Amino acid sequence: MEEPDKRSAVFDRFQLWKEYEGVAMHFNDLIIRLRSQSLGAVAAFATLAAVVAKSDMAAELRWGLLMAAFALLSVFWVAVWVLDLGYYNRLLAGAVDALLIIESESQGSKLVDRIELSTKIEARVKSGGVSNNAYRITFYLAVLLALLGGLAVSACNLRSAGTGQQAHAADARLARQ
Repeated sequence: MEEPDKRSAVFDRFQLWKEYEGVAMHFNDLIIRLRSQSLGAVAAFATLAAVVAKSDMAAELRWGLLMAAFALLSVFWVAVWVLDLGYYNRLLAGAVDALLIIESESQGSKLVDRIELSTKIEARVKSGGVSNNAYRITFYLAVLLALLGGLAVSACNLRSAGTGQQAHAADARLARQ
């Protein structure tokens, strides 16, 4: 079988760039929505847990509920962090890599002889190479530290509530004797 002439598969560089740019913007939009909706969900559930805990309930139950809520929110936040940096961010980086190639090759001809967007995205996803993560890591760490702080405060108060109830029960036993 005869191989087709590679020269016949030539694409308009600007049209290709527009398509690649659309893909990159789509991935960027997905990342922004993932981060903002996850942050909103964490804030909403933390607020809901705090409101429920302010109701009339035993201190031990209140702090146990808050501790469980902060623990679950911390796990959720780490999962979102991994999904963002481990997957979505790599998709965006691969799309940007492909765009950079088109732009660097645009100095010459208006036509390009190959399409590489999926190839670049796959290479970036497999390599895991995502540079300049300092701001993204800071974003995720700031929220995680706040959640872990809430977890620590809840755990300390749960322990205090438990020892306080034990002391109160001991006082009641002594008063009966």
